[in-house]
Amino acid sequence: MKKIFLLFFIVLLGSCTQYQYITLDSNVYRQDQQSFIWENDTVRIRYIFSGNSCPLTVQIYNKMTQPLYVDWKKSAVVYGDGSRLSLWNDQVNISSTTVGSSVRVGHITMGGAQTSGMIDKREQISFIPPNSYVSVRPLAIMSNFIRELPADLKKRVPFGDVNDTKVDRYSFTPDNTPFTFRCFLTLATNDNFSNSIYIDQPFWVSGIMQTSMGPSLVLPADNMFYVSRTTTMGHIMGGVGTVAIVAGAVYLEAESESYYAPGPPPPHRRR
Repeated sequence: MKKIFLLFFIVLLGSCTQYQYITLDSNVYRQDQQSFIWENDTVRIRYIFSGNSCPLTVQIYNKMTQPLYVDWKKSAVVYGDGSRLSLWNDQVNISSTTVGSSVRVGHITMGGAQTSGMIDKREQISFIPPNSYVSVRPLAIMSNFIRELPADLKKRVPFGDVNDTKVDRYSFTPDNTPFTFRCFLTLATNDNFSNSIYIDQPFWVSGIMQTSMGPSLVLPADNMFYVSRTTTMGHIMGGVGTVAIVAGAVYLEAESESYYAPGPPPPHRRR
């Protein structure tokens, strides 16, 4: 009974989260490869957006017989309003693990600890040897829920392979899309960038599916990402539900103990 009670509240809280599965489009989308690919005789670039909050991954393949360079500091995501997000930042990431031990001798405790870790800093300029590629780590470029979607563009469509389930879908063109951005890259065939190559590729939102179904039910794709939000009821249930779960569990535990506890011994009769 206690497990059923807890499971009920977990499902209830989960249903208070809404998801938007957002499909991107561009003039370099290749239907046969299900990917965004820009290429010429020098380079092939693949853009990947699969995951939470539009995590941009850029893969740059050098098709030449000489080295290629990418300046990430001079590369950026440029939003529709003109603001930008650099693909490089001057930050150092440190991950460490500490292992400690102690020994007690009489009334004295002796201890020690050892810390090991790794320092990771993204390179500003990447060197790409001939016939090889480099990738920039995923960079979240959009995490906000798109609000005020036009009702006249809404259609009810089936949701993936979930039987008898339909969701709201909105379709857009480059002229009425709610979100657009460009990925601007700076490349060169020498390390001083005296002969820079600029690649400026636009993207826009072409479709949005809105539902309470979680990401585990959706197949990942290079051109689709998702964002989520907690509904008003979710915020309320987040506080009230937590208290109710704890109180309910305590109550059920008490009831369980009361049910299984042996009763008082019968009164002793004198002969």
